[in-house]
Amino acid sequence: MNEGPTAIDRYQILALSGGGFRGLFTGEYLRRCEEFYSLKIHERFDLIAGTSIGALLAAGFALGRPAADPCEAMIAYGPRIFARSPMTFPRRLLRGSPYDTTILEEAIEAVLTPDGANMPLNEIDHPLMITAVNYTQGSSTIFRSRGLAQSRASDVRVKDAVLASAAAPTFFPLRKLKTDQFADGGLIANAPDLLAITDTIAARRAPLDSIYLLSVGTAARRKGAALHERPLSPSILSWFFVRGLVQTIMSAQEDLTIKSAAQLLGERHLRIDEEPAQQQVAAIAELDYATSRSIETLISLASQAFERTGRERKLRAFF
Repeated sequence: MNEGPTAIDRYQILALSGGGFRGLFTGEYLRRCEEFYSLKIHERFDLIAGTSIGALLAAGFALGRPAADPCEAMIAYGPRIFARSPMTFPRRLLRGSPYDTTILEEAIEAVLTPDGANMPLNEIDHPLMITAVNYTQGSSTIFRSRGLAQSRASDVRVKDAVLASAAAPTFFPLRKLKTDQFADGGLIANAPDLLAITDTIAARRAPLDSIYLLSVGTAARRKGAALHERPLSPSILSWFFVRGLVQTIMSAQEDLTIKSAAQLLGERHLRIDEEPAQQQVAAIAELDYATSRSIETLISLASQAFERTGRERKLRAFF
């Protein structure tokens, strides 16, 4: 829990969006916050919520890891996680999920440490929320830590919750936990802002007027720019159609969530994101672009975002 204002006065939530490799932007921005304000993220937030790559970041923070850890892991492992080998990529593509999770699991353990990655959520003391979709039952799932839900906390390992939250259709295979299959939380809450707010109010941890929420995006796209340059119809290119549809769903409901959360909280909701310049768009256009150019672009955008917002009063209040 944070060491600042009490929950009655100011209950602080950190909400981290999904976005595949673009989560490097999120991590780099928060790394700059930690360095500038000389603290660790978990010291300042009463609840940390994340989806997909945001779930990995959130889990790391809840376990007390510095923001530099996921940044270093993404740079080291990202190109291997999203490798497009001419020998294996076409075969995996035909199966509908071109990437397996072997290297991703290594990256998760690099960020969380093996002990942290294998720790059950019901043993984690910091309030943590991870979103996912129960594909088997067609329902939403929220994995909660002991610090958030006490006896109602989830008994799954942190690593499994993160892998479930990151199982994006057309990217990774579904994640099986016990008897059910799980898919990316981005299908229901690519930005977990609203879920974090409503869960806080429902559990009576804080009233609405005491909630302050810092939401960090993934530099996804330019405002007003087309998400897809040309429409695709179901055809022989159906895999590309489905992938485009999945990204549209994630983008549209994230947009709705951010607008709704801002309406609920007003000035107590702060969204951090950065619009890529036109010449930067191509390098980060897809969730699985993990090239040297993508890395350079995302780090540059995070630096720009912090230069623009890092000293603003609204952000300083969170730290």
